Amino acid sequence: MVVPATLTYDAVETAINKVKLSKLRDTRLFDVFESDKLGKDKKSLAINFTFLDDEKTLTDKEIDGMMSKLIQSFEKELSAEIRK
Repeated sequence: MVVPATLTYDAVETAINKVKLSKLRDTRLFDVFESDKLGKDKKSLAINFTFLDDEKTLTDKEIDGMMSKLIQSFEKELSAEIRK
């Protein structure tokens, strides 16, 4: 996702925690990219999400729903632009 360059990862974690997904077990920031090509004062953050249900295998639909909630939070709380 592309966010303001001044945004901290702590703010991202706060936005993640506000969504309160019980099946989200872990998050990991694995890349930060800064370039004028992203726009003035912007950076790109790449985050890995690990979802787990102790009782069953999660379906694509369930995971997509949880990711949608996270994306909405990032767009609203962080002014993030999701890269596709």
